Amino acid sequence: MSIPSIYIDLEDDVRKITSQLKHQRASQVVLVCPRRCLLFADRLNLQLLKNEADALDKEIFILSMDEKGQQYAKEAGFKLKFLPKPSQAKAFSDIKFSKKPVHKLDEAGLSGVLVQSSPHHLARHSGKMAVSASQTKVETGREPAVPELNVDYLAPQEKSRMPKLLAVVVSASLILALSLTFVVLPSASVVVYARREPVALEILDISASGNFKNNEAGKLAIAGTKVEEIISLNDKFQSSGKKQVGNRATGTVQIYNFAKLPLNLKAETTTLIVGGKTYNLANDVAGIKPVTYKNAKTKEINPDSLSGPVEIIATQGGEDYNLPAGTRVEITNQVFGSSPQFLYAKTGSEIKGGASRFLSLISDGDVTSAKTQLQDKAAAQLKQKLSGQGLVLADKAYIFETPQFTTDNPAGTETPAFQASLQVKVSGMAFKTQDLNNLIFQRVSDTLSANKSLQSKNLDQITYKTKSLDLNNQLLTLNAHFEGQAVFNLDLPYLAPELVGKTKDQVNGILRSKAEIDRVDITLAPSWQKTFPMFARQIKVSVGE
Repeated sequence: MSIPSIYIDLEDDVRKITSQLKHQRASQVVLVCPRRCLLFADRLNLQLLKNEADALDKEIFILSMDEKGQQYAKEAGFKLKFLPKPSQAKAFSDIKFSKKPVHKLDEAGLSGVLVQSSPHHLARHSGKMAVSASQTKVETGREPAVPELNVDYLAPQEKSRMPKLLAVVVSASLILALSLTFVVLPSASVVVYARREPVALEILDISASGNFKNNEAGKLAIAGTKVEEIISLNDKFQSSGKKQVGNRATGTVQIYNFAKLPLNLKAETTTLIVGGKTYNLANDVAGIKPVTYKNAKTKEINPDSLSGPVEIIATQGGEDYNLPAGTRVEITNQVFGSSPQFLYAKTGSEIKGGASRFLSLISDGDVTSAKTQLQDKAAAQLKQKLSGQGLVLADKAYIFETPQFTTDNPAGTETPAFQASLQVKVSGMAFKTQDLNNLIFQRVSDTLSANKSLQSKNLDQITYKTKSLDLNNQLLTLNAHFEGQAVFNLDLPYLAPELVGKTKDQVNGILRSKAEIDRVDITLAPSWQKTFPMFARQIKVSVGE
C-alpha cells in the first residue's frame, strides 16, 4: 500500500503543516519539502513538528533535496525518503555451456524431437538441444550416430524491469517538478483597500413616541417608552465656605490733606483701601491740617503740616493685610467720597500682626451644589436601571417633579461637612439605541450611490441631543449628527483572473486604475517569484480594513 504525500509550500509553518496532517487518515505520511522552506529555517521547527506528529500518532517521512533540512530532520528523529536512482541492467546470455553428462540421441530420436517439438515446447523442458548428426560422421561402419555434445539450450531470460521503473520515476519526478513549479509553490496574495469618502449628515426632528409601535425610517420615527420613577437619596457633602478668624493687622499712617481746608474723619464712615484690602480707623481723627510746602518750586512738603500718626486696623484677619512702611493708602469717606488727588495716607510704620486662620462654613453654593448632585445621581440611577432593559434615557429627556430637598444644617453654619437628602419623581421618555442607530444608518445609506456602502458600524460616530420633550403626549424630539465613511464596493471574484501571469508593476497598474480601489499590498511566494501564478486559484484576493 503506497504512503500518501503532502506537498508543503515555502512559507508553511508548523501550525499549518500540523493542520494538514490532522486531515490525513493514514498513519504514515511523506512530507515533500522544497529547498529553503520555512520549516528548515530552524532546528526547533523540526522538533516541534516531531512532537505534533507523535501526538497525532503518525510516522512522518521527510523527502527533500535540502541537505540542511535533511540533517535537521534526522536530528529531530524523522526518517528520510529519497527519489529512486536508476541502475544499469545486467548483461545476460540465452546460451551457456554445461558440465552435465552427455546425452546420446540417435538420429531418429533427434529428428523426432526436432520435428515434434516447437521452440516454445523445448524451452519449457530441459532446454537441451541436440546437434544434427549430419554435422559429424563417425567411422563405425554403420549409420552415423549423433555426436556426443554437451550443450545446454537455455530458455530466454526475462528482460530487466529496471528501464521501465526508471522511466516511471523520471516521469513522476518531472510531474512533481512541474507541480511544484506551476501549481504548489507559486502563490500570490493581494490585499485590496477600497477607496473611502467621508460622510457627514445632520438628521433633524427624529421622533420617539409611545404611540409608535414600529420604527419608520421614512418618517424619522422610532418607538418610545414613558418612564416614571420615585427615587430617594441622601449623601454627605463637604463645606466649601471659609470664615477668616485669624489676627488682624494693625499700624499707623500719616494723612495728606491737599484740600486747603481742615478735615475731620470719623472711624465709622471712613475706609482705607490698599490693593482691595480694607482697613478702618481705630479712632475718629479731627483737625487734619492742609499740607504746606517748604519750597513751592520744589514741592517739598513741610512735615509739620502732616497729621500725627493715626492708628488703623484691618477689617479681617490674615497675613495678606500686613504692609511695609511707606505704602500709599487710599481714603474713602461717606461724606465726600474718594478724592485721591486731594486726600490719601501713607503708612508711617509697618502694618503687621495679621495671621490667617479659617473656619469652614456651609455656603449658599454648597446647598445648591448638593441638590444638583443628588438629582444627577437620581437620573444616573434611573438610566442604569433602564439600560438593563435595553433602553436609554437621553440628557434633558426627563424632568424632576416635586423634589423634596433638605440639609441637616442651613447655609452659614460653621461646620466642615453636612448631610443632604432628596426625594424626587423622575419622568421622561426612553428609547432603544439600536432603533435610533438603525434609523440613522438607513437614512444615510439612502443618500449613497449604488456602488458605495457604509463602513463597519462600530467605526461610525453618532451623536444626538434632545430638542423637546412633551410628556403629556409622550413625545420626544431628537436632533442627530452622523459622521462616518462610505466605502466603494469591490467585486473580488473577477479580479484574480485579470492578474494571471502579470508582474507586480502590471498588477499595481491594473488595480490602481480602478476608481473604487485606493491602494494594494502584494505578496508573492516564493520570494524569488517575479510574476503571478499561471492559475487563478493560486491568487488570493482579499479586502483590507
